[in-house]
Amino acid sequence: MRKLFVSEPGTIEMKEIELISKPGEGEIKIKVLMGGICGSDMSVYKGKIPYAEYPLTPGHEVIGEVIEAGANARFKVGDKVASYPNTYCGKCENCLRGMTNICVEKKSFGVTIDGLFAEEIIIDSEFAVGVPADIDEKKAVLMEPLSVCVHAIGKADLKNSQKIAVMGCGTEGMLCIAILSYLGMDITAIDINEDKLAIAKEFDKGITTLVPGQADGRNFDVVIEAAGAKKAIEQAFEIVKPGGKMITLGLTNEDISYPCFKVVRSEITIQGSIIYTKDDFDKALEYLKDEDFNIKPIISEVVPFEEFRTAYDHALSGKMVKVLMDFK
Repeated sequence: MRKLFVSEPGTIEMKEIELISKPGEGEIKIKVLMGGICGSDMSVYKGKIPYAEYPLTPGHEVIGEVIEAGANARFKVGDKVASYPNTYCGKCENCLRGMTNICVEKKSFGVTIDGLFAEEIIIDSEFAVGVPADIDEKKAVLMEPLSVCVHAIGKADLKNSQKIAVMGCGTEGMLCIAILSYLGMDITAIDINEDKLAIAKEFDKGITTLVPGQADGRNFDVVIEAAGAKKAIEQAFEIVKPGGKMITLGLTNEDISYPCFKVVRSEITIQGSIIYTKDDFDKALEYLKDEDFNIKPIISEVVPFEEFRTAYDHALSGKMVKVLMDFK
C-alpha cells in the first residue's frame, strides 16, 4: 500500500508500506478514492504551521469507500464516506456547548496527527460523514472545505440588501463566493491575482472584481477575509462599514495592526471562524446535492495519486484554485 510522507518541511515522498491491520470496534477501513490538496497541506509542506508535528502523512480532505468496519462502527462495508478530519472529545466545556470545532483536545489529521493521503486508511467512524452514492466524487471531496465556508457565512447574519466583500480568491474564498452567488448576494471579490478574479466571475458575471488598490474608499456591510495575509486583513478593517461585520477566516502568523479607534467608534463586529461542526457538513451536503449549486470554477485539475509531486507543485504555484488527486 502506498502513502505520502513528509519527513520535514520541504521533503515529501511516496512510501510503500505493509497493508494496515483490521479496524477496531468503532473504526472503519476506507479505500480512498479522491483527495483534495488544501492550503494547510501546503503550509505543512512549507513548514509554516508552528504546531505541525513531523514526520507525518499529510492530507485531510478525502472521500472513499468503507471496505471493513468494526462491530460498533457507524458505517457498513460499501458505504461512501468523507473525512471529518478534526477530532473532538465530546466531553470538554466547548464540546458540551456544541462547539466541537474548538474542542480543547482537538487533533487535526495531517497537521498534529497522521493524515489521510494513503490508498487505505483506518479512522474512528465518529470522524467520517456519509456521502450519497450518486454524488460525483469530485464534488463530494469538497464537503470539508465547503463546510468551513458554511460555518463562516453562518456567522455573518446576511440580509439580502447587503453588500459583501470576499478578500482572497483561494479555495475558501471561492467557495464563499459559490455560496453567496447561490444565495443571490451582491458580491465583490478582491484579490491580487487577476487570473483568480477572472475565475470568480465564472460564478456570476455580475460579481464585481477588484485588485486591492481599487477597493480603497469602498465600504461593505460584511467583509469575509479569506486571504490570511497581513495587508488583506488590515484592509478589511478599512473597508467594512460602520456597524458592519468582519468575518476573519484566513490565518497568518504575522502581527496585525488593530485599528481600535475605528472598531470602537464605528461599532464594527469582528467574528473569528474556525473549521466547522457536523451541522455545517449537513448544510454543505445540501448545497452539493443541488444541481444549481455551481462548483465547476473551483476544481482546477485532477492528478493521479502517483503524480503527487505534480499535484503539489501545481497547488503551490498560486495559479490554481483546487487541485485534486485521484487515488483510483
